Amino acid sequence: MIRILLIGLWICAVALGSLYVAVWQNSATAAVGSEAIEILDDGKTDVFSVPIIIDNAVQGYVVSQLAYTLDHGVNASFGIPVSYFINDEIFRQFYGHYSDVKEVQKVNFDDVRKAIIDGVNARFPQPLVKDLLVEQFNYITAQEIRDQNTKGVKRQ
Repeated sequence: MIRILLIGLWICAVALGSLYVAVWQNSATAAVGSEAIEILDDGKTDVFSVPIIIDNAVQGYVVSQLAYTLDHGVNASFGIPVSYFINDEIFRQFYGHYSDVKEVQKVNFDDVRKAIIDGVNARFPQPLVKDLLVEQFNYITAQEIRDQNTKGVKRQ
């Protein structure tokens, strides 16, 4: 009988000891982790198109929609929607910068993404935009749009 009682006490002591160690280790990790966790806000821009004008004629459109992550602390201090600034930077990146349609079709989005993030963050006293993700990023030629609009219409 005493033997069973001692085994039961031993099991309780081991269980309580392991519980104490687990709670102590978790609280130490949470204290360090709470300083390292960064709170982010997210959102996305509306579908946005930029006309590509070459030789005084519209040759096509860059159509984009981007998702973004923002630093929560910096975002909370400003009441302005960031999507306006991102759309403006997209427009600045593409409008009037190309002399050939083939250049537009070979755009490296990583370079564009970095330029947009840097351009938006330059407008704020602290970096706001953390990352941009692609929802939609296409180049559509003016001829494709004309063909789509005249589909099913007989030409005379």
